[in-house]
Order: sequence, then C-alpha cells, then structure tokens
Amino acid sequence: MIKHRLSTSFMLLVYVLIAISCSGNSKKSEEVTIEQEPELIEVSIGGMSCLGCEQTIQMNVSKLEGINSVKASFTTGNAIIEYLPGKVDTIEIKDAITGSGYTVNKFLPVQQ
Repeated sequence: MIKHRLSTSFMLLVYVLIAISCSGNSKKSEEVTIEQEPELIEVSIGGMSCLGCEQTIQMNVSKLEGINSVKASFTTGNAIIEYLPGKVDTIEIKDAITGSGYTVNKFLPVQQ
C-alpha cells in the first residue's frame, strides 16, 4: 500500500514537471537587432590580369553574407569591399579570394 502511494505520488510529480517544462514561456521573446555600420576595406590582390579576374573576385566575394559591395580592378590590383563586420570577417573574405585562385597581399582600411 505504501509502495503504491509512493509510486503514484512519484508519477504525479513526474507529470507535473513534464507539464511545466513543456508549457514554455507564454511571452514571445523580442528579437533585438543592432544596426551595424558597414566598413570599407581595400584589399591588395595578386594574380589579376583581366576583366574576367575582376568579375570572378566580385562574384565570389559577393556570395558571402554581409557583403554590401565589391569593386575589383585588375589595373590597380586591388578591390574595395563594403561589408558588415558582424556578419562576415576578413578571414572569410580572404578565403573567398584565395579560393578563386588569387593571392591576398594585404588589407587596408579605407578612410571615409
């Protein structure tokens, strides 16, 4: 009899705990978005020799989330990239350029 009561009480406790944990929070969480300022960087790139090279770099870098614009120039050997630092970083940008078959010589901040 005592075992039965303990067993029933234990099962009731388990059901209550499950009900509480499954009920969730009735308040909807508010998503906080922080407006972030884009940054401009100039990337010195090695290996560009034609308009096709410019287009390849522009296409591959612009695929990254957080890239606002890319303007590559084979005549100057650089690219000007506007990006959101919270969504993409310079390592990812470098990887996109080197993955396209070019070398990254250096990154320089662009004074606005």
